[in-house]
This record gives sequence, structure tokens and C-alpha cells, in this order.
Amino acid sequence: MEVIVQRIAPKVGEIIADLGAGVGYLSIPLADEGATVIALDLQQDMLDGLRERDNGLGRIRLVRATLPEIPLPDASLDRAVMVNVFHEVEDKKRLAKEISRVLRSEGMITLVDWQARETEKGPPMHLRVPLAEASSYFPGFVLDKSYDDPEYYHLELRRE
Repeated sequence: MEVIVQRIAPKVGEIIADLGAGVGYLSIPLADEGATVIALDLQQDMLDGLRERDNGLGRIRLVRATLPEIPLPDASLDRAVMVNVFHEVEDKKRLAKEISRVLRSEGMITLVDWQARETEKGPPMHLRVPLAEASSYFPGFVLDKSYDDPEYYHLELRRE
């Protein structure tokens, strides 16, 4: 996650939603850098684990949510981040609309997911979204940066 945090380079006070945050492997380092983090996850036990890993500091707002719904106000985020989550969401187009709704006009999307090729770890091939297809789910956004790692791809998308 350190590489992802370095690539994102969060600014102090930047409001970031970690969609599918799990136990906070990304949320906590983002908060450590001074970002205001909202961690969303379907599973309460994951959010409880995140709270515990954050030592009860309360730096991260925890929200139980089922994607593609994002229960946050319009234009309330500077960035939405998904790490190894996008392939799990059935209605990807709906999720993309929700992300667009909650992002501010200068908002960014960080999408990190499994390469669409056999890797040692990861989900079954039929669930993986190819790199070339991933950004097409986000109309109105363009590719700002792309990183092609052995197991994952990492896209940074910004509004056109």
C-alpha cells in the first residue's frame, strides 16, 4: 500500500473515500499523511477491525455501505479510491455514476485492481476487468496517470 499512497500523494485535509476499505490497509496510511478519510465497507466486522487497527483514534469516519450505493452528499469528496474492489461490484456503471456524484469538480478517482491475466493471487479470471476496459466505465473522466504493475493496474482518472 505504501506505493499506492506515494502515487496518490494525499494532501493534508484532502477528503478521500476508501470504497471497500476492509480493515484499513489503505485508509490508515492515507490518514497518516493528513488526509480526511471516509472508509466504506459492506462488512461491519471489517470496519470494527479498521477501528481497532487505528487504535481507536477516530481519525477515520467509518460508514457501512453496499456498493454501488455511496451514502455521502453530492460533491463532498476530493478523491474516491478503490483497491481490489471494482471487480467485485456487479453494477459498475451505477458505481461510476455514484462516484461522479460524490466527487467535487476537480475530484480524482484512483482505481487499483487485478490484471486480467493469470496471477498467483486474485479473483477468478471471469471477474477481472481488463485495464483497457476499466476507464470506459467512467464517462466524463480521462486518464491522468497509469501504472502497470505485475499483478495490478493503477489508474488515476480526472474529470474532462
